[in-house]
Amino acid sequence: MKEALGGISIFQIVIIFILLFTAIMSLTINHTKAFGVKDEIINILEKENATEINNQKLNKTTISQIVSTLEEGGYRTTGICPDDFVGYDRNGSETKRNASFCIKANLVNEAYMNEIRDKCKNNKCIVTGGGYPTMVYYDIKLFYQLDIPVIRNIFNFTINGSTKVLFG
Repeated sequence: MKEALGGISIFQIVIIFILLFTAIMSLTINHTKAFGVKDEIINILEKENATEINNQKLNKTTISQIVSTLEEGGYRTTGICPDDFVGYDRNGSETKRNASFCIKANLVNEAYMNEIRDKCKNNKCIVTGGGYPTMVYYDIKLFYQLDIPVIRNIFNFTINGSTKVLFG
């Protein structure tokens, strides 16, 4: 009887270690997949350099390229986008909940011109606008999760990235 109880406890320890190992492998694989997809999205945005600045949305061709990248990479994780981001699902439709990726277009010109105006108030500089091209950079959020077999999804994590400044 003593050996039977010892065998059961060793079996439970082995099962726990297998679950922990599987969780670590799952987290690593999901993180690597999300990181690769994020890099591909950044490459697409920098290559296309296409945006509608007035409403901070992407062109349909850019969205379709990103959606095909998601399909090719086998990326299926979703999450909730923050309020100032625009979220897209795996089909390319806008959504805040169950978004595959979130994008925020940041206009560099406004912040740059406001900073110059603020610095020049005391020095009495004359600032004229309109001489600069439209400059935008994108903040990107993707999601990955800790997914243990049998237990399923436990935690959601995000990966953040941003493009270089794109000139329009």
